[in-house]
Amino acid sequence: MIDVSLSKEEIEVIRFVVERYKKAMIFEIAHTDSRELREYLVERQELLEALMEKLAPFSEETGALNE
Repeated sequence: MIDVSLSKEEIEVIRFVVERYKKAMIFEIAHTDSRELREYLVERQELLEALMEKLAPFSEETGALNE
């Protein structure tokens, strides 16, 4: 495991970017005809959700950037 020191501002930026990317990925999952691509995207979405859960305790404004 690798430890990375991040400021709260950096964590907020990462959360913002991940949340936006996750929304785009959900759209792509819903609109793809490729079963293989859909499965890959669902796996990536689950990874992003796990990342968001790990970052949530370190965020001052949990949920504020989700809009």
